[in-house]
Amino acid sequence: MSEIERLAKESNEVWASRLGSIAAHQLKGVKDEPVIREITLKYWEPIREAIISDNSLKRPRTAFAKAITEQFPNSQKRKPGYYHTKPRGKVPHWEHLALWYATSNRDRWDVIGDEARIAYKASFEQPTQLEQPVQIEQTQQTEQVSLQPEITVPSLETMNIAQLELDADTQKVVEVAIAYSGMSLAEFVRKACQVYAKTVTGKVKLADEDLTSVPTAELMSEKYKTHPGRADELTRRAIYALEVHNNNCTQRNQKWHINQTAIQTLTGSKPATIKKILENYQTRLDDHNTKHELNPYDNRKPGIKIEEAIKLNELVPNGLDVV
Repeated sequence: MSEIERLAKESNEVWASRLGSIAAHQLKGVKDEPVIREITLKYWEPIREAIISDNSLKRPRTAFAKAITEQFPNSQKRKPGYYHTKPRGKVPHWEHLALWYATSNRDRWDVIGDEARIAYKASFEQPTQLEQPVQIEQTQQTEQVSLQPEITVPSLETMNIAQLELDADTQKVVEVAIAYSGMSLAEFVRKACQVYAKTVTGKVKLADEDLTSVPTAELMSEKYKTHPGRADELTRRAIYALEVHNNNCTQRNQKWHINQTAIQTLTGSKPATIKKILENYQTRLDDHNTKHELNPYDNRKPGIKIEEAIKLNELVPNGLDVV
């Protein structure tokens, strides 16, 4: 049994505390944010996937976070591996980056770096209604157009933060961020727009990139960790690798049932992501597993892990010949 799996009779809260302690131990000495993210999500994501209700997740999340903060206490000074925050009802402080990713909000898992966090928080702004629509009244004989009184639109330079119409919590976060950045409101808004625009357009460009010729070893490295097409391409290669392996085996106990868990283990991708991708391959997987008379229990091979038996980067060095 993997250390990540919940033990028999282990409550969600105890499970989360145990995984939080393991994560905290592995995070010792780690300062690089992408690595912190990877370690944290390795232990937090299975909890998030297993507990669907946000209300039911609150206590396990608190237990997981407590295990992290016991090893990495909050700080009143900037520290490597920490980010600045101001929780509701508390004074601003720095807390370990693992707590940024140990959240039920999956959107935050892809927000990496201080600038991206500022832009992410700024994205919750509500649009200001600066103009009232032209009201058109129609009669059988003629159309009458009545315009609302002209409203003066404030410039960015003269606008104050209240005019952004943020909710109270977001406004406080933005005020603190502006204070720490040393920027004016206008400069901050421009910077937030610039950063967020780059994040969005960058993801769009990456999504169109053909990964077929990228070596598997490189595709599984940190370089492509957040690439939007990585999971799809690795899944395609993993399925092909398992099919080739099974077709070349002479004994059933050497074969592996192709399913979500197997693909997830070989690719390192998120369970929810793999589940969605495999919807497009379900008929193919069912046909292959039926052909070899395989079921999930066939993957219980004492002393043998699937990632050790199926060397993905060796069986499929790139995606050029994958069918």
